Amino acid sequence: MPRPEALFPLFSELTKLPGIGPKGAQALAGLGVERPLDLLFTLPHGVIDRRLKRSVLEVEPPAVATVEVRILSHDAPTRKGRPYRVMVEDAGTRFSLVFFHARTPWLERHLPVGERRIVSGRVELFDGHPQMAHPDHILPRAEAHALPEHEPVYPLAAGVTAKAMRKAAEAALALAPELDEWIDPHLLARKGWPSWHEALRQAHHPEGTAEVGREAPARARLTTCACRRAIQPRPRGAARKKCL
Repeated sequence: MPRPEALFPLFSELTKLPGIGPKGAQALAGLGVERPLDLLFTLPHGVIDRRLKRSVLEVEPPAVATVEVRILSHDAPTRKGRPYRVMVEDAGTRFSLVFFHARTPWLERHLPVGERRIVSGRVELFDGHPQMAHPDHILPRAEAHALPEHEPVYPLAAGVTAKAMRKAAEAALALAPELDEWIDPHLLARKGWPSWHEALRQAHHPEGTAEVGREAPARARLTTCACRRAIQPRPRGAARKKCL
């Protein structure tokens, strides 16, 4: 049975995806990811809550928090090996952003004193005071919409960053076409499964830990061998697996 033309982009080279060069593609091959199709079935194993909070006091360290801050001051280290600290305040408290091996011009440009920024990262306590070391995201207020409220966490290969993996997975998702349903509608209703395309969208955009669990409807559909076999038929003579 010939492969539908709409699926051709999913079988192209990984290097056609943004952020994946030859070295990245080679590293991902070690995870069994060799084509955009493989990325579609490489599902997040976790999710980070990036929803905006009033203050870091609303989380119990260690935990990730996203807050709007005003930059108060910069404290460059006076001795080698000491961290660079940027003092900020949110709606509830003051705390420090901590950077090791910092580049002063970069920090002064991205965290100018007196300006407001959205920062998101892991909050920990140091001498009883909250601090955020190397924030994952530093954004101007006008770009706050670019930060997803729930950030998927993918398995990684050496040399491929979490950001690059998310970007590549999103690009692979954009290549996935709408397809005619091939699973019996009574089975879909009984299992509570979404369509294939909707299952992909939900699985790659989890909104909580329950949605990365094996029993989540979208994930359960995608992990059945019937689902992947419909996109990639088994080679002639290969043994048929029991699916359901």
